[in-house]
Amino acid sequence: MQPGAWDALAGDAALYSSHRWLLYGEELADSASRHLVASAGGSDVAALPAHRFTGKVPHFYDPAVLFPGAAEPATPERPLLLGGTRLGYTSEVIVAPGTAGPVAEAGTAALLDRFRELGAADGALTALLYLTDASVGRLLPLLGPRDRVVMMDATAVLAVPADGMEGYRGLFTARQFKSRRLEMRRYAEAGCRTEVQRLSECHHLLGPLSAQVLRRYGHPVTDESESERFAQQAPLFDDNCRVLSAWQGDRMVGFTQFFFWGRTMYARSHGLDDSIGREAKLYFNLTYYEAVKYAAAHGYRLLDLSCDAFEAKVTRGARLQPLWGVVLDAPWSGPVLDRVRAEEKARREEYASHDAGIESEVARLVAGRG
Repeated sequence: MQPGAWDALAGDAALYSSHRWLLYGEELADSASRHLVASAGGSDVAALPAHRFTGKVPHFYDPAVLFPGAAEPATPERPLLLGGTRLGYTSEVIVAPGTAGPVAEAGTAALLDRFRELGAADGALTALLYLTDASVGRLLPLLGPRDRVVMMDATAVLAVPADGMEGYRGLFTARQFKSRRLEMRRYAEAGCRTEVQRLSECHHLLGPLSAQVLRRYGHPVTDESESERFAQQAPLFDDNCRVLSAWQGDRMVGFTQFFFWGRTMYARSHGLDDSIGREAKLYFNLTYYEAVKYAAAHGYRLLDLSCDAFEAKVTRGARLQPLWGVVLDAPWSGPVLDRVRAEEKARREEYASHDAGIESEVARLVAGRG
């Protein structure tokens, strides 16, 4: 399928289902990828990317990591067939914009049947990971008793007021916003200014700042490997990516990278100079306050802030949305299934402690499956 036709099909989906993002992930060449497409009446109505792993799987897409003791590492004899994206942490069964309900249901059923067939023919563990509520809602009527649905993560999304910071201020009480205002003041008092740049203009500056953050959290990266990553992204994403960067004089001291798709800005990589990052509140200013200003000025209505650090995100106006794992014909029962469910219960309680809205209507339907 041509890139334009694919993106028209994926117009209502997230960035991570777009042609360029899928291409970016597939260029890592760690899996064999294919794209399942369902058609009706001569039109493509639904789609599902699928990736076959026979060895090392990206860490947070590896069922052996996500469900320890309940799944084994992928091997040539027992591969992993992964549905959805393999990079980005939001997956979907893609449905073309404006598709009528019955046609969407039939297309989804055809995709799921074909996905099952591919997994069964290969003896693969077959899973769809980081699915949105909407996709799980479509899949639930099609799942059998041995298909397991597990809330495995969440993403934080901030609705951007059309009037920017004025409306953003209205999301909080005066007391709550006092700490937000203090963070903005710290940024200004540190002599920081914000610039908005294309990747092609600044990718050579991002690697060392990103590496400082990633190494702090235990990721084995180097300045050089991070610099190479951003250099590889530049020719692919230069027109739909911007870097909001903080500068002191002629020195970049921090940045947050955003990708654009539809009316949403997707926050991805972040970097900062540890010598000033905490003092100047770089992360909060670039990822929230400066981003809200930019989004409102350019007609974007959502900031997708991805996973992790939920308390910081919710207290700054974001809301949590569930991300689901669906493992088809899961070989889980008895103590193994009990352990998976206990771990899920702990996650759900943690997420709900930040935002009770995580228990969505789809979450209630999943609970009703037993």
